[in-house]
Amino acid sequence: APKVAAPGVSVYSVKSIELGGHREFVARTVPFQEANITTRVEGELIKRHFEEGRFVEKDQLLFEIEADAYKASLTQAKADLEGKRSVLETAKRNLKRGQEVAPQGFISQSDLDKLITEDLQAKAAVSSALAALEKAELNLSYTQIKAPFSGRIGRVNVDAGNIVSPSTGTLATITANDPMYVTFQIAEASVVSYMQKNTSEASRNNLSVDVSLKLPNNTLYDQIGKLEYAGTKVSETTGTIDMRAVFANPKGIILPGLFVTLMIDGQNKTSQITLPHMAVQENQQGKFVLVVDEKNTVAVRPVKLGRRINA
Repeated sequence: APKVAAPGVSVYSVKSIELGGHREFVARTVPFQEANITTRVEGELIKRHFEEGRFVEKDQLLFEIEADAYKASLTQAKADLEGKRSVLETAKRNLKRGQEVAPQGFISQSDLDKLITEDLQAKAAVSSALAALEKAELNLSYTQIKAPFSGRIGRVNVDAGNIVSPSTGTLATITANDPMYVTFQIAEASVVSYMQKNTSEASRNNLSVDVSLKLPNNTLYDQIGKLEYAGTKVSETTGTIDMRAVFANPKGIILPGLFVTLMIDGQNKTSQITLPHMAVQENQQGKFVLVVDEKNTVAVRPVKLGRRINA
């Protein structure tokens, strides 16, 4: 019988690399800052000074409300303050004269008390007018709505020409996405185990881990993050504690609301053997690989797998 040719095989040289403890979590991205833009005064919305979906700078003018009525109120408040100050000056002069002639008996004590009261009332009226003036100035400034911080602004909910007021609600929403928060939850058992291993507050706060991110398209994000916040209590409904990491986002690749994979690797690493996933086979006894021994023959070697990397 003709000899059967030996089957062709591929051989892979096993390598060892330094790996630390690894955990993966389903996470979600959250804006670093988010604000709903509303109005503090009532009036006609006369102009919008930005394009929807674009980046706006801090203190950039966003909306403009018709200001004529508030300018008139400011003018009236200034005039009222001048009138109150004039009354106060008169009251001061009258009180000064009364105090000068009272010792000679030219006015009674009751008349002097009346002059003192009028002086105090005039001072109070000036203070009230000053407060009214400050309020009028604030109301006038509120007719120009500016960005509280730099970020991207979304869709406008109210068009120019409409009457708006504090009860109107959100005119638009602005979000700051650099840096970006990533929130996730960790099981209560893991939290308790960590607390038992790290009994001091200093050791608990000194986390020796590397934090990375896998995006929804299964690519690795090119920025390294850090753990920033841990919740103070365990949820009664889910049995988990809230955690938060922060990542720089200078290119704006990460958008709020993404479902991502957060990966945490310990910085205390050990040497571990790696091999291609395609080399792993499985039978009823479990997973195994085929190993070429020192006699250049193939032997079956059962294996216990750890984490997958670069996959």
